[in-house]
Amino acid sequence: MELPRHAVQTLVRNPGRSALTVLGLTIGVGAFIAMVSFGEGARGSVLAQFEALGTDTVSVRSRVGSTSGGARAAHPLDDADVLVLRRDATTLAAVVPLVRKAVDVTAQGEIHRTIVHGTTSDFAPLRRWEVVSGGNLDPRDLARRARVCLVGRTVAVALFGDADPVGERIGVGTSRCRVVGLLEAKGTSVGGTDLDDLLVLPATTFAAELGLEEGYSFIDVRPARADLLPAARAETIALLRQAHGLQPGEPDDFVVTSPDDVIRAARRTAGTLSALLAGIAGVSLLVGGIGIMNILLVSVAERTHEIGIRVALGASPAQIRAQFLAEAFALALVGSGAGAALGAGVGFGVGRLMGWGGLVPGSVVLGSTLFGVGVGLIFGYIPARRAARLDPIDALRRE
Repeated sequence: MELPRHAVQTLVRNPGRSALTVLGLTIGVGAFIAMVSFGEGARGSVLAQFEALGTDTVSVRSRVGSTSGGARAAHPLDDADVLVLRRDATTLAAVVPLVRKAVDVTAQGEIHRTIVHGTTSDFAPLRRWEVVSGGNLDPRDLARRARVCLVGRTVAVALFGDADPVGERIGVGTSRCRVVGLLEAKGTSVGGTDLDDLLVLPATTFAAELGLEEGYSFIDVRPARADLLPAARAETIALLRQAHGLQPGEPDDFVVTSPDDVIRAARRTAGTLSALLAGIAGVSLLVGGIGIMNILLVSVAERTHEIGIRVALGASPAQIRAQFLAEAFALALVGSGAGAALGAGVGFGVGRLMGWGGLVPGSVVLGSTLFGVGVGLIFGYIPARRAARLDPIDALRRE
């Protein structure tokens, strides 16, 4: 107990110097924890948005307007493609066509430009999109080209304020539709797009009122089981190539993607970002360790005479080294502890503010604290070794 007590007393005798030294390590540990927390929070938020769209779907995007490798114009995605996938595919449980167009919609004297979707009653279930008021589209709505629609939260607020839009009528182009359902709020996408800024019509109504000259924008498919996703993707490509008359060697005139592709890419990107943030914060830790080394080197120079007296009284080099290591440990422990509290507090606050959740992993806090203490001891060893190697005769000659 004598060694820790003596170390604390030495630091207390120089409060200003000790405080500045502790501050450097506090900032380093705090920055490291906060940066890692930011990276993990952002990664979790990005992945949650992708996973909310479903990880067991395959999306076929039209390439109309581009060329298929320069050989021919891309074939539009149409009802024939939807029929082929529904009739001939053995791995698919749902096939949902989708067309989108930016249109001005009006109600109660308000005008709002939104993205109108033309699709089927399977759109909301496939996207895991709950209807919080009213009901979903019905298959009969497609058969009779019913003028009904679903609206997102942004459209509802823009046209009706806080009132429930179900039962109201909205002007879409030159026609009108009756709102039968309000979709749950989804927020913004990773790219900053407002996911709630949409109006959904039956695909047949969309074609009759707004036109379908370039075919569907997408065809989304879901396999019968999650483990069939690779097979469903391969089968979808094969059936569409056959339907579009593509010969072997010709490139696809459509683009097929699945959320697991995007999720893997997002995880790689987020992992790289987290590592970069941790590396930047790690530099702060090193700076804090260097601060401890510099302060202790100054302390050794100032206390050379004291060291000489202790050696003359019988203190061994190991005891001298242990004394200065104890001081380094005390500085590192206080600085790392304060930094852990600071970093956890900042990580919690920013996480709650950004909607990432306020949880800061305990393993990160503990690991950063131990790492900070380790850095302090490593950099404290150099002045401790220097003090232990002082020649007692030379040390006693100095005042």
